[in-house]
Amino acid sequence: MQDEGGITMEKIRDKILKFLHLDEIINNLSGYVEARVGLIKVEIREEVADILSRGLMIMIFFLVGFMFFLFLSFGLANYLNTQLESKSAGYMIIALFFGILLSFLLLFRKSFFKMLGKQFMDLIKHRQH
Repeated sequence: MQDEGGITMEKIRDKILKFLHLDEIINNLSGYVEARVGLIKVEIREEVADILSRGLMIMIFFLVGFMFFLFLSFGLANYLNTQLESKSAGYMIIALFFGILLSFLLLFRKSFFKMLGKQFMDLIKHRQH
């Protein structure tokens, strides 16, 4: 839209913004928003990398711990076999132990899951501060 003097509404708006220094404020604000978005992206990448590395370490610890208990169980079962002069009694005793352990875990699974959930929430709260 153009006035009689050839001045458009956009030019009037630009002149008013410059007069009130709003153009600088708008430029600074948009620059700030872009910087904040960039910073949030970097923070998210760091968090994802941290979560993945922690997950990988937990998996490695779990695997090594599992292998430790597996070979410890076999060794104990073989030791019991020699002490009991049997080919299978040691394995049966170890299997019974793990069966009892599994039964307790199944019986108390709700309280066990609540305890794990509380531990994870505490970890998350601690991580945020």
